[in-house]
Amino acid sequence: MREVIGPVECRVLGCLMEKQVTVPASYPLTLNSVVTACNQASGREPVMTLSPTEVEAGLDALRALGYTRKVHASHGSRVVKHRHVADEVLGLDPAEQAVLTVLLLRGAQTPGELRSRTDRLYPFAGVDEVGAVLDGLAQRDEPLVVVHDRRPGQKEQRWSHLLGGPPADDQGPAAAAPPARAPLEPAPDAVRSLAPFVGRWVGDGEGSYPTIEPFGYTQEIELAVVPGKPFLAYRSSNRLRDGRPSHTESGFLRVVGPNGDGVELVVAQGSGLVEAAEGFVADGELLLVSTTVAGTTTAKDVVATERRYSVEDDRLTVEIAMAAVGVPLTHHLRAHLRRT
Repeated sequence: MREVIGPVECRVLGCLMEKQVTVPASYPLTLNSVVTACNQASGREPVMTLSPTEVEAGLDALRALGYTRKVHASHGSRVVKHRHVADEVLGLDPAEQAVLTVLLLRGAQTPGELRSRTDRLYPFAGVDEVGAVLDGLAQRDEPLVVVHDRRPGQKEQRWSHLLGGPPADDQGPAAAAPPARAPLEPAPDAVRSLAPFVGRWVGDGEGSYPTIEPFGYTQEIELAVVPGKPFLAYRSSNRLRDGRPSHTESGFLRVVGPNGDGVELVVAQGSGLVEAAEGFVADGELLLVSTTVAGTTTAKDVVATERRYSVEDDRLTVEIAMAAVGVPLTHHLRAHLRRT
């Protein structure tokens, strides 16, 4: 009987299967490359923010089950790479591997969705060919996929993989209701002007500054109501694309002023800085300009910041400018996040 693997192992295996086809020149993958692939914001559902330790544990678990192998570099290099052997273990042809890859990375989907999302992995002639592959995977002695009951108003049935065990419900993970936004009761009415920002947000960003090389990163932001208090708790953490921690900060946002459109931010940063900022919130946009930036003797010399947070539906754009190390206020970070 096939052993069930967890969500992290499913993501890691799906990424190895994907990158084998889409970036063969850089495959097998280093640990850092696997972390980056796992934490992509595009082509992933749900978006994850996995640490190198979590990904390495996932690789170890998959290797113990025979799904992956280490590749030791030659010519004295110490870099270890990783490759999957799921096609051998599960007996997958290229079409079956393509379908299973996308199901591992994006959850339950219809044949039509799979047809469009496997275009870089396998040249399916049409939806009927995808359906035939799904039927074959489902009819094995030990099925690899399962079809869900058709939902009201749905034209196509959805399919899920079974490597992680049976789906949580009859309609599969994609049918689950979207996460509810954090409740604002019993917060005062004034804090409700920040309601569009409440929740957990994850995604990718790009950073630049005149004194450093451009870089990419992943970001997670949480804004939560503090019951009975007239402010929101704020936390943000960034990781570089290779999985290394980059920046963390936490603090509070409170609404002020007679019209309830003024906002104050107080935040402490892991880099040794403390920042106070003031601004306004209106029409899904929050603008904050620093009034004080102070730091320890070893902290970077930052003298001013400007933050802009914009919400549209369940998408959050974050833009931060900074004046530091003798450089005037200049764009520094931009990230596009989505609510999870």
